[in-house]
Amino acid sequence: MSQSSDSTVRDYFRRDQRSGISAPDLSKDYTFAEHIVHARGKRGQMTSVSLDLGKIRDFGDTDYKLDRKRLVDDGHPLVEHEALLDELRRVVREEEKAERLQAAQALRYATKRKEGLVKWTFDTSGIARKDLISWAAGKVQLYFTRVG
Repeated sequence: MSQSSDSTVRDYFRRDQRSGISAPDLSKDYTFAEHIVHARGKRGQMTSVSLDLGKIRDFGDTDYKLDRKRLVDDGHPLVEHEALLDELRRVVREEEKAERLQAAQALRYATKRKEGLVKWTFDTSGIARKDLISWAAGKVQLYFTRVG
């Protein structure tokens, strides 16, 4: 469920603040459904991206494009939109009731927003927990370019 092996590489985008991409909190590990439904506005180890900027206008005032080549070269998995939907559908079919309900809601949101997820895999050994967010802020900026 990481990079697409398909020969068509599609662009992913993010809307965020003019000052830059919101830094993840690499110490918080959410499921895909938790990230999509509850972690928005909070920080977790993933960053949401979309295939369509028009679908995420409410997430910030500045448009950014994900540098997929750099992301892949550096070993950070991109959960493609279709793979994300497939995993959420699997949870809806197979997991416990609470997880199924959350995944169903996440499926609606992810479909509407044409969402994919970047799961950051930075080596944080040697970084104090209290410094993780500020440390990660500088790192994730390198994977996004302001557009428009």
